[in-house]
Amino acid sequence: MRLRISTAIALIAALFVISPAQAQNAVADFYKGKTVTIYVGVAAGGVYSQFAQVLATHLGNHIPGKPNVIVQHQVGAGGLIAINNVYNVAPKDGTVVLTPNSGLAKRFILGEGNTLYDPAKFHWLGGWGEAVNDCTVLKTAPATTLEEAKTKELVIGAIDTGSNTYTNPLLMNNLLGTKFKIVPGYGGGSQIRLAMERGEVDGFCGQFEGWKTAKPEWLADGKLAHLVQLSSKRSADMPNTPLLSEFARNDEEKQILTFVQSGIEDRAFVAPPGVPPARLAALAKAYEDTIKDPKFVEETSRAKFDVTYVSGKEIQDFVESMMKMKPETVEKLKAATGRT
Repeated sequence: MRLRISTAIALIAALFVISPAQAQNAVADFYKGKTVTIYVGVAAGGVYSQFAQVLATHLGNHIPGKPNVIVQHQVGAGGLIAINNVYNVAPKDGTVVLTPNSGLAKRFILGEGNTLYDPAKFHWLGGWGEAVNDCTVLKTAPATTLEEAKTKELVIGAIDTGSNTYTNPLLMNNLLGTKFKIVPGYGGGSQIRLAMERGEVDGFCGQFEGWKTAKPEWLADGKLAHLVQLSSKRSADMPNTPLLSEFARNDEEKQILTFVQSGIEDRAFVAPPGVPPARLAALAKAYEDTIKDPKFVEETSRAKFDVTYVSGKEIQDFVESMMKMKPETVEKLKAATGRT
């Protein structure tokens, strides 16, 4: 009798087992005829916007069911409006994803603005490399090195006070003694570059990639001076430009500046909590397949993007390590970036 009951239970359980093929078909059925929206938290024309547009052109071909993929810009609070919207408001069915335009986890750790989300609960699907940020000015600016910027004022454009285009130069003012006059209020990197052309600002602290994609002629003609770069190591594009951490005067400053300059989470692709696991797996695989797609590689190469696939797990591990930052160090970071 006991054997019959066990057999019956096993047969009933087997009815509920979904094979990989069935799961794949279910995902394809869900996405067929639907639209997937990639949210970008800054204005059109910048690096993140351009990358998202290229990604949208190819991503749908790799998602089961081949949905339409569009890009929607949701500008404000240095990208926090888009982040909070995707986490709290947007559908949790796998039709909405986000490409953050700055350190999502870092901003949460520092308590920046209305960070109404938990980085650990986001689903990190993958990334496209580590963003190399730099503070760059026109060669005609009053100062063309970071040391000179400690004695001469430079007018630096910024997106808003919540963006790292604002907080990074502010940290340098407070920790290293630079004299940046930071002017927030621009919609994105493209608008700040236009302000540089008009003579409104001397430069800004943003992504080096933006110069390669938006103003390659300025690079070729030597019109720019790179004061400092923010990355885990010196970029091959700027081998003679010092890292921010190289200006540290003690171990504590070294830890703070290393935290600020590093981050593979900046160029991430995330989905909100609550998305069904099968769709998450499909989105993650589609993202990886897109990044490695020869047609996508060719298009991003033409656009002068440096793209390196980063797994979602690697980003997740990085985020978890940052979440362990000591409270006293976090408080000093907050003070240096005007968050207290």
